[in-house]
Amino acid sequence: MEGPKSKSKGAWPPERLPVELFTLIVSYLPRSGVQNMRLINKEFDRKVSEALFRIVVVPFRPEIYGITPETTGSNDIPHGSIMLQDQGMRVFQGFGRWIKRFAMSFEIDHAKLANPPRKSDQEVILSFWGPYRWPFKTYNRYSQLEGLEQTADETRTMAKALKYICSAKELGLSIDGGLGWLAGPDINQRVAERGEKLVVFGASKFVPEPRFMSTKAPLKLSIQTTPAADQPGTEYARYLRMVLEAGIPEGEADAAVQMLQDDDRAGGTVLYGDNGPTDVPIPQAPDMWRPHRRQITTANSTVMDIPEDLAEVSDEDVDGDASLAVAGRSSGYTKKPSKHMPEACPLKPNDLTNAQREMLLEMEWAQNAFMQSWAIAIMDNHSTFSCIGKLNIARLPSRHLSILRREDFWDSLPALKCLSLAIIPDWREVKKEATSWVQDNRVAPSQAVVAVYDLLTQQIARREHIKELHFEWLCGGEYAPGLFARNQHILAAPVVAYAMHMVNRSQQHPILDLPHIEHLSLKNCWISPHILSRFLGPMRKGALQSISFDSVSLTSMVPQNAQPNPLTQAAVVQNAQIAQHGQAAVNHLFLQFQGMQNAFIGPALQAQVQPVVAPNPNAAPAWLESPRVGSWADIINNMTPSTTLEDIRHAREFGPEPEPKKPTKLTKLTFTSCGYARVALDFDQTALDPTIAAQPQPAAITKRIAELDSQMMKPLEAYTMATIVNHMDLAEVQTLENAWNMNVGWHHSHLELYNDALFDGLSNAGQGRFNGLIEIAQGPPSRRFSPRTTPEVPYGIFP
Repeated sequence: MEGPKSKSKGAWPPERLPVELFTLIVSYLPRSGVQNMRLINKEFDRKVSEALFRIVVVPFRPEIYGITPETTGSNDIPHGSIMLQDQGMRVFQGFGRWIKRFAMSFEIDHAKLANPPRKSDQEVILSFWGPYRWPFKTYNRYSQLEGLEQTADETRTMAKALKYICSAKELGLSIDGGLGWLAGPDINQRVAERGEKLVVFGASKFVPEPRFMSTKAPLKLSIQTTPAADQPGTEYARYLRMVLEAGIPEGEADAAVQMLQDDDRAGGTVLYGDNGPTDVPIPQAPDMWRPHRRQITTANSTVMDIPEDLAEVSDEDVDGDASLAVAGRSSGYTKKPSKHMPEACPLKPNDLTNAQREMLLEMEWAQNAFMQSWAIAIMDNHSTFSCIGKLNIARLPSRHLSILRREDFWDSLPALKCLSLAIIPDWREVKKEATSWVQDNRVAPSQAVVAVYDLLTQQIARREHIKELHFEWLCGGEYAPGLFARNQHILAAPVVAYAMHMVNRSQQHPILDLPHIEHLSLKNCWISPHILSRFLGPMRKGALQSISFDSVSLTSMVPQNAQPNPLTQAAVVQNAQIAQHGQAAVNHLFLQFQGMQNAFIGPALQAQVQPVVAPNPNAAPAWLESPRVGSWADIINNMTPSTTLEDIRHAREFGPEPEPKKPTKLTKLTFTSCGYARVALDFDQTALDPTIAAQPQPAAITKRIAELDSQMMKPLEAYTMATIVNHMDLAEVQTLENAWNMNVGWHHSHLELYNDALFDGLSNAGQGRFNGLIEIAQGPPSRRFSPRTTPEVPYGIFP
């Protein structure tokens, strides 16, 4: 009897601890610790998996469903066709029931775009005297990207995989094809050193990983264990692939490779004519998109060989977004010293190489196929996704918005209440010509405004069940790092059909109408005051309850009946100088002129010319005066559900009692780093000019700008894109601070962002930007509303 008892002393007592205790323990562990905790036994796996797989971001790879490239031998060289396995599908089937928030990502790696894998422009032809090389008759594809496109075309397979995500309440999507703004050599070292990864569902809920624990280190060693002759980046491997694709049997492949190498040495030719010398080591091309695989134990204790990427995506955050977890892994090769020194930054956004253009083209093909399959898979699983409450599109190129305009797609999400939309405007398009030459052409980023406006008007606005809407541009603005991106290239808010409708007041243009939206959020965009008035006026009278503005900038007031035109080049230069130095030069000349006058006036006469006036204690302070028409203070005063300037004047006995305000459902206004912006159009914008000269940029910043200018992208229709003005009139600052308790300037609220902006040469970063919250309790409002209100002018403030 004592024998069995002694054996059971060290055993785990099954089903003794409740799942709540497991959840509490998990909250104190890093993600790697939770993964190890799952492997203890079946009970741990069952009770921990719910927390570990609650939020999953799956990067799109050929192995995602268990689809792997067919191999042609021991060197594991893709042959072009694919075969279907069920291992990846078992991952979805086994863990799909735990997933509450599920997203898929398909993003280009800019490091790989800078150094794209090499591919031959010739193929091996067999003849009676032996093999020889000849240019391809048709366009030659990157095998890895071709495999991605083939996987993306598996629409039925994706629909089957998503069928197992039966408990999800939120769907996410993150796509970036590299056709938007490219930073290239314009890198902010502070941002780069932090190594922040792109997220879909926000910050992690797990404890950060200890610095001394690196789960990626062994992978670098595994890459180096491949024999040198078999490494995909070597000349031998490239020739071997060519001869195998030509149909030469594997047993005769080695002799054919040696024959081709001997011919090249005799003729003095190289395999890749325009891609540089063959003695320069290059990245291992096939490993760039093929993740490492490891074994895990599922809930039923079966061992499964699944992709390393898929095994690491079950996180809620940055770590869970495994689309970037492979970035460092794929570059784990060692370059040997060479006399051919590489360029400092091989990615020049304004002058891409042919290989880079081809990579962008094929990535676009693969992503377009993926988007089609993703949308169809959701439509085919309408019963599975009938309970989805939020759709979070964290990143999406504007060229793919047409796919989302399908009515049956939105009909498949009947319970959708919240939509978050972050769009990357296209800066270029890449096309393959009849000669197989790939050409890239610039496109106007403002065309994205049209695409978003069409989506919102055709599908979103008329759906009563969508109550929350968030929109933002992923292009330029305060949050974009780099000398050529920060504070620049801001697109108009998609509340009008075309960007120029924001400033064209020669006729009445249609405005986006969102009658069912209760919570509206806009980020990183510019808007004119009269359009903002027309946009929010009807919404305030409808269902709108809260508004959130994050880095939203107003322009100067556009005169009635004005139709501004783009500024000339000389005017643009002058406008930039005014934006930088303000009226400092004019003020300096005025002071000089005043000093010359005072030199001829006696001291007694000077005292008469400039008398000292004592302030009137009974007069209203300057900040209580009516604000400038079209300013933020004016907008807030007419939009706020709380106290207005008229209320304050009446309470301090400086004005009459205001009339009661019409009741609305609006109870909350949130402002985060909002201010003003300037557009390169010929209407009066002097109200935004600072009165104090800005500090000159350091010589190092000026030199860096001059060095990189020719390499950076130049937008078409630049006059539709705004530049932030880091200035606000002192009277308006006092009004915002005293009337609504706003905080003007970044101060300590945006310390990290402030330091990043300083690194990008902005000495006045955060000036003229304000933050604050205006909120009232729910209930019947007793606010007043101005009797000047008319249907044509919602707030009664714009002529």
